[in-house]
Amino acid sequence: MDTLVIISQALLYISFALLTGSFILSLVPASYRPAFHISAKFLKLCAVSIPVLSFFPILSITLYIAPRFGFVEALTIVLSTYTMGHAWLATLAASMLLLFTLTIKKEKLAASLSLLFIMTAMLTIAWASHAASIDFVVGIISDFLHLLSVSVWVGILLVIGWGATNTDNWLAFSKWFSLVAISCLSITALSGVLMMDILVDSYIKSWPIAYGQGLFIKHLFLIPLVFFALANAFLVKFKLSRDPQFNPLRWIRAEGLLLLTIFTITAVFSQQSPPHGYFLTADAISPLFKLFYDGEIDMTSRIIFDANPGSVGFFFGWIFTSALTVLSLVKKTPSWVSYLLGCSVVCCVFLMVMLAVVVI
Repeated sequence: MDTLVIISQALLYISFALLTGSFILSLVPASYRPAFHISAKFLKLCAVSIPVLSFFPILSITLYIAPRFGFVEALTIVLSTYTMGHAWLATLAASMLLLFTLTIKKEKLAASLSLLFIMTAMLTIAWASHAASIDFVVGIISDFLHLLSVSVWVGILLVIGWGATNTDNWLAFSKWFSLVAISCLSITALSGVLMMDILVDSYIKSWPIAYGQGLFIKHLFLIPLVFFALANAFLVKFKLSRDPQFNPLRWIRAEGLLLLTIFTITAVFSQQSPPHGYFLTADAISPLFKLFYDGEIDMTSRIIFDANPGSVGFFFGWIFTSALTVLSLVKKTPSWVSYLLGCSVVCCVFLMVMLAVVVI
């Protein structure tokens, strides 16, 4: 069931992104973006998927308490007494309103109202988050802004990367989207720091448990993401000025794939218990962390770093893979090659840090 919950949450984030990106691009004048096509049926499918996919955590809790009460009574208890249940009912209502707006024939009006209701659905998801359960006001605002900013950024990338029918008006698109991406990155970083302050007592001390490992890996993916964002913001303009026939879609797709990976990692570790007031036991240590450290560790332990041949070797691996990633952006390599090189950068940095970890 845990695996189904993780998959459902990853798909939920993708649905939010695709809907948000489609609605925003529908509101942008045609002269400021490439032409794109996303079918109405697909958008309705994404809208329907929101209450379905967000129901899986509800189902998980229901199945957990069902042996004591029976499934129907357990579900009634979860929906009527749990905050997560109340939030899901609100998500269902927002999704039904979203579906209704998708039937409106006037495109601009439908897109505007749909954005309103998709943001409402995001707010209900934030209501049920770990952060909101600890600090309601700051938690719900930070979680909502985090989901919204990433959905805007990823959504536009996915819709343009895989839904664009041409590359017309790319320079005009690049100008405003670069500002949007920078704004989204800034909001994502700020809201992420606020959530970390709520959920994580100590960032580095959280690494031994699964939540901390996932958070660290997610942050490492920002390194190659910056490469692609800078390439899309500046290098594409240079390439287009030299060659009007240049196709920039492969870089957009590579950046979109990296962001989808971050979505998936978020779905995985967000289902783990956050290390807020966490009592660390031997059973709580992440299997991934145990691969690098198999000694005793408890709440009084401190993590320091000490360079060794292994960590130094992966430091040079990081430099090498970063250079290859930049080279792949300059040369005409397929988007999946650039994506894999970006992932190799993350692997090298992760191994460099983990091999240097010393617990005292």
